[in-house]
Amino acid sequence: EELVFPLEMKDDFGRIAAQTARQVIMQSIRESEREVVSGEYTDKLNTVVSGIVERVERGMMIIDLGRASGLMPLEEQIPGERLLPGARVRTFMYSIEDTPRGLAIRLSRTHPKFLSELLKAESSEIEDGVVEIMSIAREPGSRSKISVKSNDEKIDPVGACVGQRGVRVNAITSELHGEKID
Repeated sequence: EELVFPLEMKDDFGRIAAQTARQVIMQSIRESEREVVSGEYTDKLNTVVSGIVERVERGMMIIDLGRASGLMPLEEQIPGERLLPGARVRTFMYSIEDTPRGLAIRLSRTHPKFLSELLKAESSEIEDGVVEIMSIAREPGSRSKISVKSNDEKIDPVGACVGQRGVRVNAITSELHGEKID
């Protein structure tokens, strides 16, 4: 949007006043951008997001999510999994904090809800609520156990999660780099 108004001619618009005005304008632009990005990613809290690995610094993985970058500490990464810069990765967004240095988006690939969200994406019965996930026990990188129940006696809850010939569970296993799912 453009706003036009006349300026009064004064001689005290010096270099320092101009720099101060510029800094105030730049600060307010940064704050409004931060609010927009914060609102956009607050809606995605506790969901699976996709991003590209930017870099790895001392175990901390920085992932480009589009308009913001997310942080995935070493303890939230699957043991033995090595992701190189430029690799596309799906992660679980579990926390957003507004820090003085900017927006800190925390990501995880070991969170039990990550597996739950992957199952929801693969199985329409879980998405619709016909099959419920009762509990998840997870040892990231090696094995996960999921208990499910059906709200409709005509639908097999295990079959809904596994899929024909294991198609659904194999897609999740490949996303988790070979983690066994029971």
